[in-house]
Amino acid sequence: MSLRNKNNAVKTDNNPQAFRAKVAIRRNVLDAVGRGAGVFDAFAGSGEMYSAVWKDAKHYTGCDQKPQRDGRLLFCADNRRVMRAIDLRPFSVFDFDSYGSPWVQAIILADRRRVAPGELLGLVLTEGAGFAYKSNIVPEAIAILTGLRTGIVGLSKKQDAVIDKAIAGLARRMNCSVEKRWQAEGRTGAAMRYIGLVLKGKG
Repeated sequence: MSLRNKNNAVKTDNNPQAFRAKVAIRRNVLDAVGRGAGVFDAFAGSGEMYSAVWKDAKHYTGCDQKPQRDGRLLFCADNRRVMRAIDLRPFSVFDFDSYGSPWVQAIILADRRRVAPGELLGLVLTEGAGFAYKSNIVPEAIAILTGLRTGIVGLSKKQDAVIDKAIAGLARRMNCSVEKRWQAEGRTGAAMRYIGLVLKGKG
């Protein structure tokens, strides 16, 4: 299936189209960064994305609060605590497949993983804050990246503009440019957005 390159979003149902879109986005990111990449999968779950894509990377480390006994290298802990404690330099692809909002993890990444000039870094985001936007609530991490505040009327109709602004804010925080972007949309009430980014460190 085709994926959005900037402006033409693809709508998907959760299953099986959403699965195919998520796999395609991850393959695009891994191919762009290079299969010699180390992957940090912050919401590793049962390993569907590992089996479909991340097993082809050179190194993989997952994180999940539920123990998974399938042979993957995993932290069993809150990924925010893990990301604040470990060295993030060995990883050049980060997968934040949160059902809610991935921006807290993205900010931790921005503050703890310097991207060298010319270096490529892959980032996969699942944004599902649609219910918050329908209540005109701006999640704290989004507020940090965008400067927006809770109470903006009609926020749910501006979800994609908010996401664009958050990505731009994250890139600035990381001193990176956005080299590539893919996106697909879910059709559920949470208005899921599946996003793949390739960032490049500035000089």
